[in-house]
Amino acid sequence: MRCAPLSAILAIALALGASSARAAGIPIVIGLLLPPDEPEAESIRRGARVAIEEANAEGTFVRLAVRGRKGVWGSDAPEAARLVEEDEAVALIAPPDGAGTHLVLQIAGRTGVPIASLCPDLSVTRTAIPWIVRVAPSGAEEARALFEAQRISRWLAVVPQGRAGREAARDLASVCGSRSLTVVEEGRGAPLERRVLDGRLEGVLLWLAPEPAARLARALRDAGFAGTLAGPSRLATRSFRTAAGAAAQGFVVAAPLPAPGAAGAAFAARFRSLFGEEPDPSALLAHDAATLLIRLVASSGAEGARRAFPLTRSIPGASGSLAFDGHGNRLVTLAPVRLAADAGRARAGRS
Repeated sequence: MRCAPLSAILAIALALGASSARAAGIPIVIGLLLPPDEPEAESIRRGARVAIEEANAEGTFVRLAVRGRKGVWGSDAPEAARLVEEDEAVALIAPPDGAGTHLVLQIAGRTGVPIASLCPDLSVTRTAIPWIVRVAPSGAEEARALFEAQRISRWLAVVPQGRAGREAARDLASVCGSRSLTVVEEGRGAPLERRVLDGRLEGVLLWLAPEPAARLARALRDAGFAGTLAGPSRLATRSFRTAAGAAAQGFVVAAPLPAPGAAGAAFAARFRSLFGEEPDPSALLAHDAATLLIRLVASSGAEGARRAFPLTRSIPGASGSLAFDGHGNRLVTLAPVRLAADAGRARAGRS
């Protein structure tokens, strides 16, 4: 007798489990892979928590399972698997980190568990896995919005070392058009301040996590660079502004236009009530990723949620409309935002 593949058995078990769980009052479990050293970890956890509380208040019994482990690439692989095997998660949120996201994709490929990714890499939705959406705007889309808003012809972009840097470099190069773009890896070659000043560059993209981006922003301003400093939306956070100090003033990011209507306002109000501060972009995206997965699973079970892809209907989200193309890429309008150097409450003005 021929046995069914493990992936098929797991998919059936997940579907039956979700259905019987709702009948027995057992919560829907949404898994979140979140390495402890992820710079936006606290904001992501808080944003997802708000989505869970909203669902429970509406009568949908939901629990958030969070796992992650510090270490080299791949150390989180067992944690991603445990979310499904031990925590019985029927949908997963993948982190902003590209390496972590691809570990989650491996689990999704074997089990059929739907994925909402917070990673901006274009490669996320270029896999053969159909049951995934990228909730975060792509890095390429963010870069295009910045390039088009600034009258700058010569840019230098600083990216992380290794695989993450190569992904970012490809995304940036794909949208720079006729502009001159030099890409360097952080910490390699001549000091950044010297490269920028000697090269008479007009704009610098700091395509990095908040802490290294803040450090380089301070160094460039201290060295006398008066041109444009810009970066991805993940830098529109308190942690970046606090670390960058005065160098955050006028720093440009590309962010989704505010969500019209009640969704964004209701989320912000609940977030302030729970945590005493304004939500940042990471919290918004984590909330929307969790909300999307909860709605899919609650309406049709785990198996039905997987079969709902590609998603053809949009739903209102705190970060704007959650609409996707046939490959799971977020359809979103981005606009440049100039940050204010405020270590307290988040403040930003449209560029």
